[in-house]
Amino acid sequence: MTNPASEIRVEADGAIVTITIDRDHKRNSLTADVCRDIADAVEAAAEVPEQRVILLRGEGRAFCAGADLSGQHHEDSFHEQLRRMLRTIEASRLVVIADVQGPAVGAGMQLAMAADLRVVGERGWFMIPPVKLGIAVDAWTIRRVRVLIGGARARTILLAAERMDQEAARGCGLASYLGGPDKAEEVALRIATYAPLSLAYHKAVLNDDETHSPLKDYQQELYDTVWASEDAAEASKARAEKREPNFIGK
Repeated sequence: MTNPASEIRVEADGAIVTITIDRDHKRNSLTADVCRDIADAVEAAAEVPEQRVILLRGEGRAFCAGADLSGQHHEDSFHEQLRRMLRTIEASRLVVIADVQGPAVGAGMQLAMAADLRVVGERGWFMIPPVKLGIAVDAWTIRRVRVLIGGARARTILLAAERMDQEAARGCGLASYLGGPDKAEEVALRIATYAPLSLAYHKAVLNDDETHSPLKDYQQELYDTVWASEDAAEASKARAEKREPNFIGK
């Protein structure tokens, strides 16, 4: 049963578990608590033998608009719980389907990429904008983008902060299927009839890739420098003051 104080809903129907982020007032942006609750729900679903597929959804206007920019995304607790959520989804024996019926931005695109399959609706689009925010995403995210959509397009996502719409997502393969919630449910129902041990094996091997390799020392130094930079503080201040940031490279 879902914690009444939680901002996610968890509904089980036979072999399918639906996890819905229920923060439409915040465009389903993620907090440490929401990340923790999603990870807990994924782990709990995997403990039930008859459950085989998880549908990830966002209530209302967005799939997930990223990290809650109230400032919590700078806290260690948020990064810890975000990493746990992504790894838990990736490592689960269950097939996880992201039902992207609205924007999936920043941590929202990370969440969609952690899933095994993505159903993208007409209002679905993707973006990872750290270069506009003066911050840095982890190596898993950068490599996952490259694995899923290819190196050239990964550069437009990460260096140019380009928005990828439904059609572009289909073209590069990020969108496994196009359609609305009914399509996501159709795919989930079909996969739920497949052999669970076979599904778990193929998922495990598919996810055994470069994405978990440690950063080289100079890469780690750059990552730490970004988060400690004046530019990161300037971007946060600019958001609060509702203006464009002025980056100086320090």
